[in-house]
Amino acid sequence: MSQHDQYNLEDSEESVIHHSIRNMPSRRKTLDRKTIPKTRRSTGSQAGASLQSDRRENFSFTYQASRHEAEWIENSLVGFYDEHWLDDVLRLIQGGKEAHVYQCLANPSVPGLANPYLAAKVYRPRKFRSLKNDAVYRQGREYIDADGRIIREVGMLHSIAYKTAWGMELMHTSWIEHEVKAMRVLHAAGADVPLCLASGNNAVLMSYIGDKTTPAPMLNSLELESKEARSLFQRVVHNIEILLSKGYVHGDLSAYNILYWQGEITLIDFPQFIEPRKNQEALPIFVRDVTRICEYFSRQGVPSNPIKLAHSLWAAGGYHVTAEVHPSFLNPDDRQDRQYWKKTNRNG
Repeated sequence: MSQHDQYNLEDSEESVIHHSIRNMPSRRKTLDRKTIPKTRRSTGSQAGASLQSDRRENFSFTYQASRHEAEWIENSLVGFYDEHWLDDVLRLIQGGKEAHVYQCLANPSVPGLANPYLAAKVYRPRKFRSLKNDAVYRQGREYIDADGRIIREVGMLHSIAYKTAWGMELMHTSWIEHEVKAMRVLHAAGADVPLCLASGNNAVLMSYIGDKTTPAPMLNSLELESKEARSLFQRVVHNIEILLSKGYVHGDLSAYNILYWQGEITLIDFPQFIEPRKNQEALPIFVRDVTRICEYFSRQGVPSNPIKLAHSLWAAGGYHVTAEVHPSFLNPDDRQDRQYWKKTNRNG
């Protein structure tokens, strides 16, 4: 079986998230207005519309995908092609439980790239995603729309609550846009994460790590020299500290979600990040993240105490190692509740 056939969508139109999810990149959500090339701005003229239509009809790509994967790619990326973000889809970089990532040839008008390529993360349709317990990660999150705004409209929230077809689309879009928001916040804070350029219609465009023929490998596939291993371990810990400072826990951090390229790391895959001040499962998930990192670097000769490190980072970030419970939820007649109160209340 070829690589592109490993992901086989069902033989139906339902296998593609169609344009009912209106999530094409707006000027607010892409690059700064001053840096957007004029070729991306709609002329509003009939000639401009005709040119755009011709470009859409000519959207074909080098990557030899199966028929259903090709349809999935086309529906997800044609808007970026229309708006001159990318000119070609070259190869599949990574297939995963949440999404596939493709190496794309950037349009020459895209400014500020380290190389002429982009990474396009195309999310699996909600019904085919294999992450079964995403409710754990969504705990405490507000739903946001395609423009990154909190959803407050009663009808939309009602559809989400009752999981109607529209509600599921809204949830799917919110899931994607939360990752986009997290990546932009963390990149601005100096974290080693990809630069998110644009989002829309079931996909995200970001900076590509690698060269023409070789995408950056995942850290888990590498054996490191001891000196470099110690240095990279400290860099990962530094990134964890940045995440905590911005109110994030990665939620699925491991050497499988860290890229390595020319001595540097890049953290990826943020859709299931959690917010530690809003999610009651934050601490155990955080400890799991830190433990996975420590286990990998332990195999590279870097000793550590995962639990101690996790609790130290957690406390340094201003979070309580023991989850706070409001006194109104405690029963004074319950022995365990009284013990909890004595343990956590300094005046107890």
